[in-house]
Amino acid sequence: MITIIITALIALAAGAFGGLALHKVMRARTIRHAREEADEVLDEAKEAVELRALEEQERIQEIEMELWTKVEPEMLKVEGRIEDLQEVAAEKKSKADSIAHEEKKKLQEREADVKKQEQALKTQEASLTRIKEAQKSLNQDLVQRLTTKLNTSAEEFKTQLKNQMEEDSKKRAARFIQESEEDVKEHAETRAKKILSLVIDRFARPYCAERGIGAVNFPDNHVRKLFCDPAGNNIKAVQDSCGCDIIVEDGMDMVGVAGFDPVRRELTRRTLERIFKEKKNINPDFIRKIAENQKKELFKNIKHDGDALAKELKLEGLNAEVRQMMGSLRYRYSFTQNQYFHCGEVGWLAGLMAAEIGVDIKKARRVGMLHDIGKSMDHSIEGGHAVIGADFIAARGEAADVVHAVKAHHFDEQPSSDHAFLVIAADAVSGARPGARRSTIESYNQKVSELQDIARSFPGVTDCFVLSGGRECRVMVNGRKVNDEQSLELSKKIAARVEEECNYPGQIKVVVVRETIVTEQTRKELA
Repeated sequence: MITIIITALIALAAGAFGGLALHKVMRARTIRHAREEADEVLDEAKEAVELRALEEQERIQEIEMELWTKVEPEMLKVEGRIEDLQEVAAEKKSKADSIAHEEKKKLQEREADVKKQEQALKTQEASLTRIKEAQKSLNQDLVQRLTTKLNTSAEEFKTQLKNQMEEDSKKRAARFIQESEEDVKEHAETRAKKILSLVIDRFARPYCAERGIGAVNFPDNHVRKLFCDPAGNNIKAVQDSCGCDIIVEDGMDMVGVAGFDPVRRELTRRTLERIFKEKKNINPDFIRKIAENQKKELFKNIKHDGDALAKELKLEGLNAEVRQMMGSLRYRYSFTQNQYFHCGEVGWLAGLMAAEIGVDIKKARRVGMLHDIGKSMDHSIEGGHAVIGADFIAARGEAADVVHAVKAHHFDEQPSSDHAFLVIAADAVSGARPGARRSTIESYNQKVSELQDIARSFPGVTDCFVLSGGRECRVMVNGRKVNDEQSLELSKKIAARVEEECNYPGQIKVVVVRETIVTEQTRKELA
């Protein structure tokens, strides 16, 4: 049994070994066949590539031949053109060389000529030097002879001659200045009147009909009774909140507003009007609330008015405080003329006049608008409004010439620039325009009295009449005490006193009337 098993195992091992050997042989044969087939495929591929390359080469040659056939005529033409251009270039080069040779020859000739002229010039300079030396010697001899004859030295003679020439020059200069001044005086007034006429004709700013803050009327007796409480708390609340005095007279249906600050007066007026619309709950707390609301609205309006005026005149770079002060002038009046609109008018008029005489228009508008800014502060600061305004704008960055024009427009300092005189003229035109200002009966009576007192204070004056609404002062004098020459001097003295002591806008004409009446009677007896 064991033998059989061993024999079977040996047979199995021999079979397995034989199968393995057969497998290796078959595998080797398969690999050899695969390699042979691969070599055949590679050879076929190489042949195909070589054939493709030959075909591509032939195709390229065909394309090149075809392209060359197409461009060959053009290339031949280009080559012919190039040859022609080369011939032209060679011809031009030959001409240029010939011209250059001729110019070089001419230059050499000119250089030779210049050298000859230089040599001649040196000879002439040497001759001139000798002549100068001879002249110098003659001058010295002449000076020596003159000084000997005049019995003076050369320096003294030079000094005398210099002084004489200076004196003659001064006389000619003085004569020229006098003639120039006479010419200017003769034509300046005519030209100034023409410019003013043109400016007034061109000025078309809307007329302002405002004439100041009037009293506030009670709408009815019920509101008056509510407002005028027995303890006076409502009136005191208005006065404390607005800063102005309230005047309520018995038997009058209005409330008076008194105060130096025009903005506070406007605030008081607005507050009273708003209070009077409320016909039930009028008490101090309500009044304080109304006053605070009106104050905010008023400040907003002031800022808007200042910005609007600067925008209207096309002014840039104005300080915010300056614009605020200009807006507050909306509630300031002078001789019943609103100063906000007056400053706008002066700005436009100064700009128009600046355009006529050829100076800076924007600066003229600027100083014209700012000239009365001090009137918004003169109630609280001591001094004239021109000086106050000039100091205010100087502290806020305005240029020195602008500050000078504002300060000088009422001669607080002597005007010394074109813009200063323009502002003076524009201010006078704006204030003197028909209807621009008007006087109350009290101020007119005061003006008449002052003019009459000034005129009558001079000796020889018999009477004085104020005519033409205060624009003419007609003075009657005694013909026996005042002669014609004294009349002329008297009119000048009266005008000077009026300018010095009176502060009224515009011009006042002083007329002195001297009359001599001679009478004689005849006597003849009847026959």
